[in-house]
Amino acid sequence: MPTLYHLWISPFCRKVRVSLGEKKIEAETKVEQIWDRRPEFLAMNPDGTVPVFVDDNGTVVANSGAISEYIEETRPDVPLLPGDAAARAEIRRLVAWFDHKFNTEVTEMLVGEKLMKRFLGTGEPSSAAIRAGHTNIATHLS
Repeated sequence: MPTLYHLWISPFCRKVRVSLGEKKIEAETKVEQIWDRRPEFLAMNPDGTVPVFVDDNGTVVANSGAISEYIEETRPDVPLLPGDAAARAEIRRLVAWFDHKFNTEVTEMLVGEKLMKRFLGTGEPSSAAIRAGHTNIATHLS
């Protein structure tokens, strides 16, 4: 069974979990506390970030975009990128937009401030950042 090293709060890990679910791929999930910087994990992904997917054949793939493409290419039965080249390009554009812009302007401001700072003990949440994240979420989702 494939293994997904993830962090429950990461939107990038969530994207991979959704992709696996849509393709009906069962995978063992292991929470990776990236702040521990385990040598075994760093050997798989020197970047020290999640998600990391380890396939049945031992192939290790890091980064949600690379994992999603790998899963799409190795398990084409349920395509997540249907349509012609233009339609697939639009899907990739929207995914990249959420991965970068939405994450920076919404997720980091809400999850980063409200949960991660508290969880990691790195300071008090910024109310200005939280307000900005709440304002940005409505704009992005519309």
